[in-house]
Amino acid sequence: MKRYFLFPLQGAALLLVVSFTLGQVLAVRAGLLGIPVAAILVSWFFKYCFVLLDAIVAGDEEPPVLSAEMVNPISEQRPLAQALLITAGVMLVGALRRLVGEPAAMLCGTILAIALPASIAVLGISGNPFRAASPVALLALIRAIGWHYALLNLATLAAAGLIAWLAQAGAPLWVTIAATQLVLLLTFALVGGAVYEHRLELGIDSRSRRERETERGQREHVLERNRALLRAYANVRMGKFLEGWQEIQAWLTRHGQGEHALTEQRAVLEAASRWEDVRPADRLANDLIALLLARRETGQALEVLEQRLASNPRFRPARAEHTVRLAELASLAGKGALRRRLESEPPANS
Repeated sequence: MKRYFLFPLQGAALLLVVSFTLGQVLAVRAGLLGIPVAAILVSWFFKYCFVLLDAIVAGDEEPPVLSAEMVNPISEQRPLAQALLITAGVMLVGALRRLVGEPAAMLCGTILAIALPASIAVLGISGNPFRAASPVALLALIRAIGWHYALLNLATLAAAGLIAWLAQAGAPLWVTIAATQLVLLLTFALVGGAVYEHRLELGIDSRSRRERETERGQREHVLERNRALLRAYANVRMGKFLEGWQEIQAWLTRHGQGEHALTEQRAVLEAASRWEDVRPADRLANDLIALLLARRETGQALEVLEQRLASNPRFRPARAEHTVRLAELASLAGKGALRRRLESEPPANS
C-alpha cells in the first residue's frame, strides 16, 4: 500500500492540483463572478478523484491525465451520487439528534464515517449508488479488504483533521486549497489501492500494466517458439533430421538458458513429443533428464521419464549411469513397475 501514498504527488495528479489551486484562488478573488468557475473546478476535481480510483483499480502505475471525456457531466455521475449519499447521512444524523438524542446521533455519525471509504470503493467499482448505501455490500467489501480497511479509516480521519486544522489556523488560501485537494486525492488513491491489492478477494479481474506487458510478451514468445518448432518439424519430416535438430538447438541456445531453462526445455519437449519421428523428443528428454539429475531435482527427472515413456515406450536414457540412477529413484519412490521397465530391454519395433 505504500506506493499509493505517492500517487497524488506524481505527474498529472500534481499538475492538476497546481492548476486547480490557481483556478480556485482566482475564482475566490473574482467574487460573485467566480462562483461558476469555482463550482466547475470542484465538479471536475471530484470526477478526477473517481477517475484516479478507476486507474489504480485497473492496475495503472501512474495517475491519468485529465481529459474532456473524464469530466463529461452526463457520463460521470458518481461524484454527485456520493455527495447525495453523504448529504443523506448528515440529514440522518441530524434527525436522530432531534428525535433520539446526542448519543444516538454520535453513534450513527461514527458508523457512517467508518463506512465512508467502503461506500466510495463500492460506488467506484459498481457505479451503483444503491449498492454504495447497502450495508450488505459495504460489509462484504470491508471483510474482503481486511486490516487494510483500518488504514483507509485512519487516512480519512487524518485528511479531515488536516483540513479542519488548516481552516482554524488561518493558513493562506492557496495552501488550504492545495492541501485539501492533495489529501482528497490521497484518500481516493488509498481506496483504489486497497481494492486493487484485494482484487482477487473482491472478484475483480484486473492486472497492472507490467502484468499485461508480461502476458503480451509471453504470448509473443510462444508464437515465436511455435514458428521455430514448425521449421524444425518440416525439416525432420523431409528427412533432414540434422537441420531440424539444429533449429531446435538454436532456439534453446537463445531462450533455454538461465532461470527459465527448465520451463523452455519442457515446452519444447512437449511439442516435439507429438511428432511422428521420436528422435528429437528422445534427445530432448535425455538432455533434460541429465540436467535435472545434475541439479538433484530427482522427482522432476522421474516425471520427465514417465512422460516420455508414455509417448514412446521404447525410450531409454542414453547414458547407462542415468538409467541406473533413475531405476534406483523409481524403487525408492515405490514405482516398481517403472524400475523393472528400465531394467528390461526396450520392446522391439512393431
